Amino acid sequence: MRPFRIRTAQSAPGFHRFCIALVCLPLTVLLGSCTDGSAQSAGPSGPASTVTINVILNLTATPFEMATATPPPASGAPATELPVDALVARVNGQPITRAQFERELTRYLLADPAGPAPDTPEGLALTAQLKHDVLDALIEQALIEQQAKANNIVITDEMVEQEIETLIKIRGSRVDFEAWLAANAQTEADARDMVRQELMANALRDQVLAQLPRTAEYVHAYHIVVATEAEARTVQSRLAAGAKFTALAQSLSIDDSTRPDGGDLGWFTRGAGAVLWPEVEDAAFALAPGEISPIVQSPIGFHLVWVVDRQTRALTAEDTAYFQQLALDRWIESLKAKATIEKFLE
Repeated sequence: MRPFRIRTAQSAPGFHRFCIALVCLPLTVLLGSCTDGSAQSAGPSGPASTVTINVILNLTATPFEMATATPPPASGAPATELPVDALVARVNGQPITRAQFERELTRYLLADPAGPAPDTPEGLALTAQLKHDVLDALIEQALIEQQAKANNIVITDEMVEQEIETLIKIRGSRVDFEAWLAANAQTEADARDMVRQELMANALRDQVLAQLPRTAEYVHAYHIVVATEAEARTVQSRLAAGAKFTALAQSLSIDDSTRPDGGDLGWFTRGAGAVLWPEVEDAAFALAPGEISPIVQSPIGFHLVWVVDRQTRALTAEDTAYFQQLALDRWIESLKAKATIEKFLE
């Protein structure tokens, strides 16, 4: 029984060539490591801001207006004369061809050479799942390309060339780079396209994250959780009679993860997913330092919450990453909600 969520950002399968997520691999790392298993993570940063956490999670609020105020119209992409059976999807009228899809699926499969053989039951199941993942990735790619155009984001050939030179250096030489491309069923034109998409994504990502806060109100709280309301009332009486909160938590609390530390929940901010039970979080933020809450029921029992301090302080690195990922997830979902997306994949 643990009070803290294990917070992990959602990530795409092994070779998601287009990354908007906070924890995605930079393309220079992705291209440099897909076949050797090494990986690094990167996260964007933006200017300091004092906007509240509640505001940043609302995509209709001011911080997101720059990134979402001019969504591409449904008719914004050029019409296609291709028959439907040559397509796997259309995004605001922009086609995603079956040939594009098959190339991308091949790259996903090549990215995991240790995976199951394609003709085994496991391999067939993996391929079936990857088909949906690849299609979703291509749809997101189209949406972000359209949004970048609407936001007047321009990626120049010079910018792309600089990244290609970096990729060549990562592989060791042009010969090694070309050999890596061939091993991953890619051409240099594919790599340039991937670089352009990544640079475009980074620019949009920075717009979305530019107004996120660097500070928030935190509380430092302790709790005691018992199995029944009657037990919680008994604890209340003992506290009122002068018993020490931490001593009662160590002897009575059923929360194994905090009991050894006297019920210490540590410092946390609202909405960051650090405390598993929203009832406990709400109770903590309703208290002034030194106050103990009324009895609070959660799915695991009955809590008493004691706040010892509250401060406006810098977001922790973990909370920053959590809010950035949440903002990006909600932003991409907002693009999908506004779009006309047709899928033709069986």
